[in-house]
Amino acid sequence: MRKLIAMMIATLMMAASPALSDQSRVIAGIGAQESVGSAEFSLRYIAPEPMLWRLHPAFGISLAGNGSGWAGIGSGLTFGQNEGIFLRITNMVGAYRRGSGRDLGGALQFRNALDIGYRWRNGIEAGLGADHRSNAGLSNPNPGLNTVYLFTSMPLN
Repeated sequence: MRKLIAMMIATLMMAASPALSDQSRVIAGIGAQESVGSAEFSLRYIAPEPMLWRLHPAFGISLAGNGSGWAGIGSGLTFGQNEGIFLRITNMVGAYRRGSGRDLGGALQFRNALDIGYRWRNGIEAGLGADHRSNAGLSNPNPGLNTVYLFTSMPLN
């Protein structure tokens, strides 16, 4: 499965145009935590100005039906055209609240997301995404948590 995902990402990145210089935008997602079965709602903000190379500052928060939550900061990189199919990679570090959700081994959690979607001429986006949270082996246990979600986003200009 990991090899398939890696090949899909590589293919999309090679086919995509250079990274977009993006507008500030809010991304809303609704999905399910894998194997936990809890619904999850997430919000992310992508800032318009890159902080380094083409990495845009990103801020995110998510809340799940099992009482777990996460909030963090990091960066996002979007590949694609101003209209059409795009790929966005987001990497963040943040704090996790367990609630009655999975024990991830501590509050410090890294979150990596991959979004594949379509951007319309007016800047609105919709698509499918997946993310993985983990403490990167800094503490035990480290089972990780995956979420699959549908998302939509809109520019804030």
